[in-house]
Amino acid sequence: MLSHPLVRRAGRVALGALPAPARRWVRMRRRDAATRVVTLDELDGVLEEAAHCFSRSEDDGRAFLAGIRMAPPPWPPDPFTSAYRRWAWDLYATVSGRGSYSVEHEASPFDFDEALRRPFPYATGSASVVGTDLVARGRIVAALGLTVPARVVEFGPGWGNLTADLSTMGHDVTAVEVDEGFCRLIAARAPSAQVVRSGMLEFASAFAVVPTDEPFDAAVFYESFHHCADHLQMLELLHALVRADGVVVFGAEPVDALAYPWGPRLDGLSLWSTRRYGWLELGFDERYFADVLHRTGWSLEAVGAPGESPPVFVARSLRAEETVGGMVLP
Repeated sequence: MLSHPLVRRAGRVALGALPAPARRWVRMRRRDAATRVVTLDELDGVLEEAAHCFSRSEDDGRAFLAGIRMAPPPWPPDPFTSAYRRWAWDLYATVSGRGSYSVEHEASPFDFDEALRRPFPYATGSASVVGTDLVARGRIVAALGLTVPARVVEFGPGWGNLTADLSTMGHDVTAVEVDEGFCRLIAARAPSAQVVRSGMLEFASAFAVVPTDEPFDAAVFYESFHHCADHLQMLELLHALVRADGVVVFGAEPVDALAYPWGPRLDGLSLWSTRRYGWLELGFDERYFADVLHRTGWSLEAVGAPGESPPVFVARSLRAEETVGGMVLP
């Protein structure tokens, strides 16, 4: 009875009606109660069990991983200090088993011809995974609210699903992707898009120094901002990339009730991705995310009901200037 969709929906509505602090507490307690804590010594064995589950189906693998987590080591109190950054990178090194992080770790091996025919998430065959992806992309397109044609830069488009959506609508899309295989796939799936092979920080830094064109009407991160090695720098650079009256949309990013302000996520699926592939799987506590956006000159608005999944956020510049009677007013 408790698993009935109407019961689950009623639970989400009730949770959304709670004050924010109480809502955070309930979400964290629910997650902790539903998972078992594994140690680093146990992790590889647990992930082998997960691999057997994935061999049966995507849903089995994800269900298994949803039941595990690691506990974070103690973290420094101020998330904006160099000591905290060292803590975060040391945690990444510990979980990944790699000495340091590189964007080269973000590679995703796949068969090009098969991916062209059935890209992720369709290749999973999972109604849940595909449905979630479709909902997220629809909410991102709606949150952008752009009139065709608009100039959009999409960072870390991966399989190119959202790129194809926006390009097919008639938008002028620049897809910034570090993985060479993904670049080829995006070019094939969205031939009208401009595909740039680059890390997001590298592209944004170069644009800020020598703009190649007018600023974009919008920037989009769909499940990609949490792969950025320096999110503070990226948020600063976005002011040069996006028009003063433009928008930045973060879709399906891991912004939630996190025990620590930001850092490598330690849920099962993130542990799987970090340990097996070396991917950077950062997470952001919702209070920290709002704070860091404000500190870097952005307002932040959550789209939809509180706690609605997948989360979509819209940011607008607080540094926009208005010209009145020939005078520039802050």
